[in-house]
Amino acid sequence: MRTRQFLSLYGSIFFLFSGYGLILNSAGVKPTQMGVSNITIGVLNAAFFIGGTISAIVSHRIISRVGHIRSFSVFGALFAIAALAHLMVEQLWMWGILRALLGFCHYSLLMVVESWFTARSVPQNRAKILALYEVVYYMSSATSVLLLSLNMTSNNIFTLAAILVIAATLPVGLTRMQQPEIPKRERISLPHVFSIVPLAWIACFMAGIFINGFFTMGSVFILKLGYSLPQVSLFLGSAMIGGFTIQLFIAWLSNKFGRPRTIFGCACVAAVAAISGMLLLVGLPGNIWAQCVIALAIGCSGFPMYALGLARANDVLPANMNTVEVNRCLLFVYGLGSLVAPLILGSVMQLFNQFGFYSVYAIIATILAVYAYMQPTVLVSERSVYVPVSGNVGPMTAELDPRNNNATDTPYDAQSAEQHIHETLQNTDNQDQPDK
Repeated sequence: MRTRQFLSLYGSIFFLFSGYGLILNSAGVKPTQMGVSNITIGVLNAAFFIGGTISAIVSHRIISRVGHIRSFSVFGALFAIAALAHLMVEQLWMWGILRALLGFCHYSLLMVVESWFTARSVPQNRAKILALYEVVYYMSSATSVLLLSLNMTSNNIFTLAAILVIAATLPVGLTRMQQPEIPKRERISLPHVFSIVPLAWIACFMAGIFINGFFTMGSVFILKLGYSLPQVSLFLGSAMIGGFTIQLFIAWLSNKFGRPRTIFGCACVAAVAAISGMLLLVGLPGNIWAQCVIALAIGCSGFPMYALGLARANDVLPANMNTVEVNRCLLFVYGLGSLVAPLILGSVMQLFNQFGFYSVYAIIATILAVYAYMQPTVLVSERSVYVPVSGNVGPMTAELDPRNNNATDTPYDAQSAEQHIHETLQNTDNQDQPDK
């Protein structure tokens, strides 16, 4: 199927990411204005990813039972209900439930659309489809940040987000494409994935903290410094620009020097940026542009981390082995990082005030840099292709990964994978094998 026939699905994804991103980026605004503690805000924002975790477990059963179009309409309606219900209640525990429902609906909607992409694509055009998917993601995320700069009230933000997600149901409801079947999923334990690809596991987990911690608690951090909502938008937008523009350069670096060295370099940049951010809070406390430079650096270094983790996993696994389930497991790990991020940031920000936000990034980036530096680099001949993909996608994107071909790849086998990884890393000598 030609790519232009997916335009209705791309349109749905654009509206969906825009609506959800608007709520996610502004999630800490009203609680901050109400004087709610950072810890409570962190718990509220973690609810988004609790809902996303539940979606990854149960939503495919709902979709398989009632069909894609009806599922999309139901999840879209529930999303709008949960968004608009924020206007009617002010109890924090109710907000937590509503935000969990928003996260559940968002990732369920993504699963519906992505399963269409997967079923109607062929290996020859998956790379193009995934690339366009990423472009739409960044465009819609940038749109949500720009909408935040309009300095809307909290009620208007939730209303507009509901409108955008309802708009996302229209292209899917009018599509003429046949509804696909959701493929059966194999179960792979998180400890098993950690045992065979530990660097990929840790990188994906840290990426969840880097990215979604930034977007859920960044607004709280900037507002606590006394800045306005448009300046919050400027701060978040700077990170988004950095993450989007650096992808090709990161791809070149990782292909030339290997994933561990690139992860090490990105983590070092993030650590230096976070430490510099704390220094600027003392030296230039009222300069928003200084904070935007730090946000740009964090975006450049933190946003590619998930793609680097996936590339590392695909490097060390056998070339002809299907890694869809491993990639899906790593996406789940990314979600776990996203879940704990606002909890950690909220707690540390409550203890150390304005210095808490950057201190978390400085610590986790340093830990990741030390661990990545200790890992061997796979030889150039053994490396897979780097695919720039964001972790803020649904679980079906693993099927779109051009590094896999379900028709020709052998199924994942734990014993063969572990043996291949052992042999590959044992034969690797970082000093005597220069990259070409």
